[in-house]
Amino acid sequence: MSFLRPRPKPKKAYPNSDRFEEDGRRIYSAYDAATVARPGRKVWAKRLRIAAIVVAVIAAALAAIVFSVLPH
Repeated sequence: MSFLRPRPKPKKAYPNSDRFEEDGRRIYSAYDAATVARPGRKVWAKRLRIAAIVVAVIAAALAAIVFSVLPH
C-alpha cells in the first residue's frame, strides 16, 4: 500500500555542496567526522540466529547418527 508510506525527501541538486565553499575549498572532511561504527543490535541478533540454526543442524545430525547406531 503505497499511500501509507511516507514520501521521500526531495534530493538536493548538489548533494555535497554543503561541504565546499564558493571557491571550491573543503569546509570539513567527512573522514574527520566519521567514527568507527560498532555492530548494532540487529547484526548481533542475526549472528545469534545463524548460530542457533547451525547448532540445531549439528544436533539433528548427531541425533540421526546416534539413532542409526542403536540396535533395532
